[in-house]
Amino acid sequence: MSTDQTLTPIIEVNNVVKDFKAGGGFGSTETFRALDHINFKLYPGRTLALVGESGCGKSTCARLITKVHEPSSGEILFNGTNINDIKGRKDTLEYRSKVQMVFQDPFGSLNPTHTIKHHLTRPLLIHGRVASKKDVQPKLEELMKLVELPIDDLNKYPHQLSGGQRQRVNLARAIAVGAEVILADEPTSMLDVSIRLGVLNLMKEMKEKMGIGFLYITHDLATAHYIAEETAVMYRGKIVEWGDTQSILRNPTHPYTRLLISAVPDPDLPFANLVQTEPNYSVSADKIRALSIEPVDGFQQLGDNHFVANWKKDKVA
Repeated sequence: MSTDQTLTPIIEVNNVVKDFKAGGGFGSTETFRALDHINFKLYPGRTLALVGESGCGKSTCARLITKVHEPSSGEILFNGTNINDIKGRKDTLEYRSKVQMVFQDPFGSLNPTHTIKHHLTRPLLIHGRVASKKDVQPKLEELMKLVELPIDDLNKYPHQLSGGQRQRVNLARAIAVGAEVILADEPTSMLDVSIRLGVLNLMKEMKEKMGIGFLYITHDLATAHYIAEETAVMYRGKIVEWGDTQSILRNPTHPYTRLLISAVPDPDLPFANLVQTEPNYSVSADKIRALSIEPVDGFQQLGDNHFVANWKKDKVA
């Protein structure tokens, strides 16, 4: 996946395969391929949206980047260093301070028995982000201002905040430890529609003002088009179309990409009319999914930064 060649990627995922072993019948084991030769790069101050339905491998990519799992083959580089070579408690702690995860459930990732002040103070101390305890309060106030929350909210408990406010706390926690990359796994899907935009705008501000690179994991092309410069469309562990977000939305080429777009319910979105003259993709959804997992070789370049995996065009009627 290409982008502005003047930028240096923070994260590079190179030809990554991830297989999981699962128990079969009579004590046998079976291999499930969750990721099949995945490639992408994350850049400072930019967002890559990883888009696809549940179970396609999006979250597995994030877990590999955070070192929860190791790739079966291929490599993941952080500022040019293979993350498999990052060992030892100190180096791993340093890496995890730079690469942070924000989860789908803003309440589940906060301990309900502790105040917001506790949730933000603890990472500051663990990762040595303050010189002494007297520096904690000014830093906490700075973090609250950055995520546009009242200072008084430091004394509240998670249940006293809205879902959007809790997600802002999680973003503040990522900033607190000096994140250079944030892996945001469906960060707005559990929020009311009315407050999603505020969280997305905060993320845009963080990348523009702080240079944070985002991997935005979602099934929702509507929010992807709002926040991401680049998009990669995934299905069953493979990336089937990738590149500049607006190019993909103007000219969706892979049938699975078109299927996702046809499912977007908002008629006011600028790409809502792209499939009006096409076959009814929702009717042939199972056929398209079956086509999308067939093995193919190579890809086509459709624009300066727009690529699509080869697929068997004669099978879509």
